[in-house]
Amino acid sequence: MQRGRRWAAAALVVSVTTAVTAVAAGAGAAGAVTVRAAAGEPSAGAAEAGSPAGGFVPAKLPLQDAVLSTGVRLDAHTTWAAGFRIADDGQHTGFAPVVVARDSPGGQWKELPSPAPDFDGRATALAGSSPRDAWLLGDLDPRSGRFLARHWNGTAWTATEIERPPGELTTGYLLGASAPRRGSAWAVGGASVVTDRRPSPAPGGSTEVVTRTTGLIEHWDGAAWHRLEAPAIDGDWWLNSVTEIAPDDVWAVGNTSYPDDRPVLLHYDGRGWSRVDTPAFPGLYGEYQSVAGTPGDVWVVGRAVLADKDRGHPLVAHYDGRTWTTVPVPEGVAGKLWSVTAVPGGMAAVGWDASGEQDRPLGLRYTRGRWQTLDLSVPGYPTSSYQAVVSDPGGRLTVIGAGSTAKAPQYQPLLLTGRG
Repeated sequence: MQRGRRWAAAALVVSVTTAVTAVAAGAGAAGAVTVRAAAGEPSAGAAEAGSPAGGFVPAKLPLQDAVLSTGVRLDAHTTWAAGFRIADDGQHTGFAPVVVARDSPGGQWKELPSPAPDFDGRATALAGSSPRDAWLLGDLDPRSGRFLARHWNGTAWTATEIERPPGELTTGYLLGASAPRRGSAWAVGGASVVTDRRPSPAPGGSTEVVTRTTGLIEHWDGAAWHRLEAPAIDGDWWLNSVTEIAPDDVWAVGNTSYPDDRPVLLHYDGRGWSRVDTPAFPGLYGEYQSVAGTPGDVWVVGRAVLADKDRGHPLVAHYDGRTWTTVPVPEGVAGKLWSVTAVPGGMAAVGWDASGEQDRPLGLRYTRGRWQTLDLSVPGYPTSSYQAVVSDPGGRLTVIGAGSTAKAPQYQPLLLTGRG
């Protein structure tokens, strides 16, 4: 196992599959191009609305050649999903943030106005308290040197400024967000800063660039973004997800890279952030990818690597208001869990299994002490993976991701709804 590099790939690029990872590796290349599907054009090869998918129904979407990677429920009727379009002309790869919305549980998905027409980067985090108070966050645009940080007031997007970390950056990204109340929002991620340049001893050899990656914690106080001090953590590390349970009860999760590839668990008590010991888990390495919950009932999901050649197994942890414990998952289930949402009596989580020739969807639901496997397969999509899941008060799920078909090998957006 290439320690550090494997985890870094998960945070610095979309990592939905090897194919999408390869595309994302070119983000920020000079002269990157961006293309957009015509308004109202459905996803290529998408199953028609109403087609069953293991109890889940795939939606007809107004966009194509895109990856949807995040979502949020803004009220009892309104759900949003976001991600980015991908354009590759053979020399350069470009990204354009995109947001789609559904205003009723059975309604059609519609594309919102472009949040950042001139931005080149991924949209990776959605959060909000209502359809008139929503946030979209993402990468640091290498051209402008600014993070994607847009606010929606119900009618239009407004750009907000998040301070660029000091030093020479190679990458910057905001991967998780939470904003359950108006006038407050959290965003977390990481940035890689150049710490040294080492000339190659070989004639004509390239210079080795040495970087240090550290986590970012940003807070919107109603007027501006402010960077909060994070606990001291050795080595490379970053944060993948954050959730505010209350103003004095906020959780953030991520992982270290070199030298130990371990989960990171942080808590904010209204005064400052501190690191919390993670419960023991099976395997050599681990990561926490997503956190969600309610007071005294918080869930974290990710993956554990059991051996050097293992591609990953689901990792689940639970907080009962006093203690964190690792929750055993069903035997024989492989893959990584990428997103979690609270449901009545427990949680639901989605991800994918990359252990075979094609990525296969992974979905699990844990309620009242019992596991249920969610069939998230979609006819015509032999390869698919899911990066986000949101739920409504009744436990109905919206599953968000991407997949490819024989006719459309480039990844296409997928949205499924159902109870499982």
